[in-house]
Amino acid sequence: MQIQLDRTTRTPLYRQLAQQLRRRILSGELPPGTRLPPERRLAAMLGVNRSTVVSAYRELAAEGLISGHVGRGTVVIDHRRPAAPEWPAGGVPWPQLFAPLASLLYDPALEDAALASSRSDVISFATGLPAPELYPISVVRQLLDEALHREGPRLLQYCPSEGYPPLREAIASWSQRWGIRCSPDQVLVVSGSQQGLYLIARALLEPGDLVAVEAPTYVGALQVFRAVGARLLPVPVDDHGMRVSVLEQALEHRRPKLIYTLPTFQNPSGVTLSLDRRQRLLELAARAGIPVIEDDPYRELWYEAPPAPPLAALDDAGVVISLTTISKILFPGFRIGWVIAPWPVIHQLTLVKQLVDLDTNPLMQWAVWAFIERGLLLPHLETLRPAYRERRDVLVAALRAELGTALRFRVPGGGLYLWCELTEGLRARDLLPEAAQRGVAFTPGESFFPDPTVGRAFLRLNFTYPAPATLVEGVRRLAAALRALQTAHAVRERASAPIV
Repeated sequence: MQIQLDRTTRTPLYRQLAQQLRRRILSGELPPGTRLPPERRLAAMLGVNRSTVVSAYRELAAEGLISGHVGRGTVVIDHRRPAAPEWPAGGVPWPQLFAPLASLLYDPALEDAALASSRSDVISFATGLPAPELYPISVVRQLLDEALHREGPRLLQYCPSEGYPPLREAIASWSQRWGIRCSPDQVLVVSGSQQGLYLIARALLEPGDLVAVEAPTYVGALQVFRAVGARLLPVPVDDHGMRVSVLEQALEHRRPKLIYTLPTFQNPSGVTLSLDRRQRLLELAARAGIPVIEDDPYRELWYEAPPAPPLAALDDAGVVISLTTISKILFPGFRIGWVIAPWPVIHQLTLVKQLVDLDTNPLMQWAVWAFIERGLLLPHLETLRPAYRERRDVLVAALRAELGTALRFRVPGGGLYLWCELTEGLRARDLLPEAAQRGVAFTPGESFFPDPTVGRAFLRLNFTYPAPATLVEGVRRLAAALRALQTAHAVRERASAPIV
C-alpha cells in the first residue's frame, strides 16, 4: 500500500490520507476484513502526527468504511455503499467478486517498510536495487540508438516467445563461463526472474503440492508458491547455506514436488551453499526425482573470491531448473531474466508464458545481447564489485561502531544484503516505527520465513543502493531508533516485574 502525502498543497494531510484510503477501500484493493495499521505505527511510517491518522480514520469510520474494535484494531468493513463518489450508482460490486489472492499475499511488515521508504526524507535500507549512479546509461543510450536505427521496425514487433534468438545464443555462451552446459534451445528469456519463478510454479505445481524452501528465503518466492496453493516445507539455513541433512531427514517422511534454493549469496541471509552440500543436494534430488529450482541472481556479485560452481554446472541428472536475471547487475527496469532447463521444461514454460505476455521486450533483449556479445558486461561487473565491496565494508564498520553487540550479523562474501539479528529479545517490527520517525527504513525479517514468528528478531539491510556517506548517516539514525526501543523495552520490563 503506497501512500503519498503532498505537503506543498493546501489540502490537509489527514484529508489526503483519508482520500487515498477511501479510494483503495472502494476499489477493493483493501477488501473487508483488512486490518489497517495502528494509528501510531502509520503516523510513524508517514512522518506525521498521530492526530493526522486519527482524523483520517474518524472520517472513514463516519462514512461506514472502517471500524475500530478493542483487541482487533481498525479494520475495513463491508460497506456496500454505491453512493460514494468513486463508486458509481449501479456499478459492479468489485470487492465481492475478487478472488482471495490479494488478501492472501498481504504482508503488513512489508507494507510498513514500503510506507516508510516512500518518504523523500527517509534513508532506505529496504530496497533491493543496485546503485543508480553506476548504471552505464551513456553506453545504453548509444546501443538503443543503434538498435532503433538499424533494426527498429523488427525490434518493435513481437519476437519469439522463447526469446530473441541471438540473446538466447549469447546466454548459452555466457553461462559456459560457470560450467553450465546448455544449448540455446534450453534457454527461455523471461520478463524478470520473478516471472520465470511464476511460470515454473504454474507449470509444475497444483494446489496442495509441497515445496521445500530455505528458512529464511526470498519473499517473492514465498508469495508465488502461496499464490498457486502450494504448501511450504521449511529447511533451516546456517553459515554454509541450506542444511541439506535436515532436508534429507524430511525426505524420509515427506515428498515435496519441488526444492527451491538460492545457493549463492542468498537473499536475505547472504550465505552461500558449500560445495559438498551442493553435491549432496543434487544426489538427493536425483535419487528422489525431485526438480531443484536454482534461483541465482547474485552469482556475479562476489567481493573476495568467486563462489562455488552453480548447481546447474554440477548437475549430471538433469534435475536443475536454473533461474537468473540482469536486474541486479545491469538495469532492473529492463525486466530481463532467463531460465535454463531441459528442453521439455522450456517448452512447457513457453506455453504458460504465452498466456501471460506473449514475449519479453525485444528492444531490451537486443540491448542485453549487445552488452554480452560485445564484451561490455564483464568490465561493468569489474566496476560494480569493488564499489559494492566498499559499501558493504562501510555499512559493517558503521554498525559495529554505532550498535556494538546490539545487532548480530555475518559479513557476506557477495550479494546485496546484510542479514542482522536483534539481541535483548527485541522485535524488528517494533523497531521499524522508531526508525521511520528518525528517517530510516529497513525490511523486517519475519516476511522471509514460511512461519513469520520465527523471524521476529531479524532485519535485512541493503548496502548497494545508498551511497557510502548515506549508509553512515542511515546507521546513525538506526542506532538512535534502537536506543529508543531499548529504553521503552526496559520500562515495560520493569513495569511487568513482580513485586516481592
